[in-house]
Amino acid sequence: MPARFLIAVSLAACAAAHAQSLEPGEWEIRSTTTSPLMPKGQSAVFRHCLTQADAEDPERWMARQSESGPCTLIPGERTAEGMEWDVSCPMTRMHGRGSATITGPGSVESEVRMTTELQGYRFQMHTRASAKRIGPCKS
Repeated sequence: MPARFLIAVSLAACAAAHAQSLEPGEWEIRSTTTSPLMPKGQSAVFRHCLTQADAEDPERWMARQSESGPCTLIPGERTAEGMEWDVSCPMTRMHGRGSATITGPGSVESEVRMTTELQGYRFQMHTRASAKRIGPCKS
């Protein structure tokens, strides 16, 4: 499951709702994924550079990721605080819905719920993430 990809999308997707509240720069993202397939869950910390162009037009960024990535992203409802989207990952037969909310000028909370079938059983995965801007992009 491309969890890192989906969490980066959470950050960029949120910019669509309220770009002036989400600053371009280096963001640190902490995520936890739980599922019956992973009894102990999985946690990750990584960084993502959100460019000015991504912050200004995240739907274009989402479309670009859909073309080159393992998943197709379809932007959904927007509010002043966040955004929702649908996601489909055909190679892993997963689909679901995500949402991201701006919780402050340098912070975002997101959630992605995915469903898949494996050997005739349906499983769900739930990923929660929090992101904070830590400074300008390094490269």
